[in-house]
Amino acid sequence: MTVLELTGVLEIPEEVSVELSNYANNRNCEVPNSVINKILQRKEWDEGIKELQELLGEDSDGIKILWELLNIIANYSYQEYRKRGIAEDIFTATMKFCTRFLKEHYRTFHTYKFVWAWWFPRQISLNEFRIGALEYEFVNGENKEIAVHIPSDANLQKESVTQSLKDFFQFRKAYFSEWENMKLTCDSWMLMPELKELLGEYSNIVGFQNLFEIDTMDYDATWYMGWIFPGYENVNESLPERTSLQRRMKKHLMDGKRFGIAKGHLKNIE
Repeated sequence: MTVLELTGVLEIPEEVSVELSNYANNRNCEVPNSVINKILQRKEWDEGIKELQELLGEDSDGIKILWELLNIIANYSYQEYRKRGIAEDIFTATMKFCTRFLKEHYRTFHTYKFVWAWWFPRQISLNEFRIGALEYEFVNGENKEIAVHIPSDANLQKESVTQSLKDFFQFRKAYFSEWENMKLTCDSWMLMPELKELLGEYSNIVGFQNLFEIDTMDYDATWYMGWIFPGYENVNESLPERTSLQRRMKKHLMDGKRFGIAKGHLKNIE
């Protein structure tokens, strides 16, 4: 598979595809295997991405690094999926990570920019997969666990989430059987208990968090702001009120109440 073919499969916006093609036509560097190998190793992801960025130089819109990462996908990840027999629809859904964030950046800032190169190695190295509504990351780090991630376009209705989990359990059994006894965890603002009061017990988000036992809460973490109020970092009157969640959360925060990030583990639903 070529990068050009991959951009079509991933439905990358035409404007970005043109920029990627322009970069490819004028590309004047070769990424060393040592850098690629780091991008494929969990413990060296950050260093690999840093070295790649330094090699590429000025890249204000992230087009250069996006092309280089897509090139690794086309030449390594896609082949690994085929070798392992993992379905192409899972490959496509997983790698559309970049498409989703390109479009989200456009919706927020009215320009295309790829700023998530630091996270993309998870998908590229076959450590994270999208199965239906949710993403699942095999974390073989200090704590061995399977981290559940919630894409911004996820359907969080009970049936959708339940089907995703069931499909993942089958996927895990088929391709990662050595992980069958590992717990599923989630580290997200969506697990914060305050949401029960803000959204009500019938909210899809509350229904999702009810699947988890909460282990820890961090009220100092503020990265929930980027998800609830994209493009905003500070709590003040300028926060948008376009959704009921934004309106209620804005009032919650403006009243001096706290919010943060919670981490929990999936209750036994298998």
